[in-house]
Amino acid sequence: MSIRSKLTLVTLSAFIALYSVVGGMLSHSNNPLVRALADPGPYAQLRIFEDVVRHIVNEYVEKPDLEKVRIGALRGLTDGLDPFSAYLLPAQVKEYQSGKLNTDLTGMVIGQYSGFAYVIAVVPSSPADKAGIRVGDVIEYIDGHATRDLDLFDVRSLLTGAPGSSVELALINRKTDKIKLVRGAVPATAPEVKALEQQVGYVKVPTLGKGQSEAVATAIKEALKKGAKSIVLDLRGSAGGDLKEGVAVSDFFLKSGTIAKTMGRKDKLIATYDAKPENDLTELPVAVIIDRTTAGAAEIVAAAILENQRGDVVGERTLFGMGSEQELFPLDDGSALLLTVTRYASPNGKIFMTDGVVPNVEVKRADLAEVGGEDGDQPRPNQRQGNAPEGAPPVVVAPKPVEDLMLKKAVEVLTSGAKAKRRAA
Repeated sequence: MSIRSKLTLVTLSAFIALYSVVGGMLSHSNNPLVRALADPGPYAQLRIFEDVVRHIVNEYVEKPDLEKVRIGALRGLTDGLDPFSAYLLPAQVKEYQSGKLNTDLTGMVIGQYSGFAYVIAVVPSSPADKAGIRVGDVIEYIDGHATRDLDLFDVRSLLTGAPGSSVELALINRKTDKIKLVRGAVPATAPEVKALEQQVGYVKVPTLGKGQSEAVATAIKEALKKGAKSIVLDLRGSAGGDLKEGVAVSDFFLKSGTIAKTMGRKDKLIATYDAKPENDLTELPVAVIIDRTTAGAAEIVAAAILENQRGDVVGERTLFGMGSEQELFPLDDGSALLLTVTRYASPNGKIFMTDGVVPNVEVKRADLAEVGGEDGDQPRPNQRQGNAPEGAPPVVVAPKPVEDLMLKKAVEVLTSGAKAKRRAA
């Protein structure tokens, strides 16, 4: 367990125990929260926390700073949820409400694994790309701040800044000690379209931000004009994005059926998104390629095609599901809780944040080492888990293979299917 984890555990225990003690003294209060905390039934285990507080007060070498204890405990509470929930100090609340964090001037999509900031995707020709940042890089320090001591909100905050300003990154397992990234405009990336062997059309889909589905529709139509008899939809490295954009791209391939769902507390169904026949662009066979860096809107597309039996999904299980929505809950002192209140799910109800998307045709990716063992045993990053050794990086970046095995398999799946249909006819 890291030092930060130990401190968080202690401070969280202290915070809860303090409330428990107060509740015991004020058991006759009309405040339902106080009465609930004082109830010895469901909260019997709070006695353990009382012991922790007693030891801290009586045995700790210095007088504890209860303000730090309180803040540490509140951060610890959200640390046990998911990377997108956080306790925000008053200054951070103002930053969040200003909308500055919604403006990307780096071109990176950042996730979290084993406490480190992890680069899930890099936009071509973006500041991050020009600085030499690669998918799979693990950021150890941002301007001298250790990412293992930060939550995802803090990481994004440190990466935010004015155009032309710079931020210094230290990466794990890279020869370069430090990388200077100059913030700037991130160019819109158009989908890549090309013709492959045996009249297979290839469409590479970038991050599905607002308006990007229209560009994908244009790319699909271009592939059809080039004589494509089947389509490979490459979603590798497509992370983040917008729910509606993922639904729209899925709709290009579906005439009917459920595309996605949004789920609330206790998996309560909030909304269902169904295919509309008028949006269908093609009935050609389709194979989707995904890997561990496919996250967010792209997971919606992959799951919709797979679970509606519209096509095959080739590659690796996704790991960094970003399909969620957060709501800000202000507190009396100006701080606030940023909590996940909605999660995106597949047609069958699988939550992307915890379940990911599992391909029906598995192909291991060779240019990134395994994260925590075999895919079936891998902890989900969004569950705040990880079994990397203390202080060790969660991912090792290796040279890219000469041959794209996932693309090769996708083409094989499509062409073998076409041959089987011809034989049956």
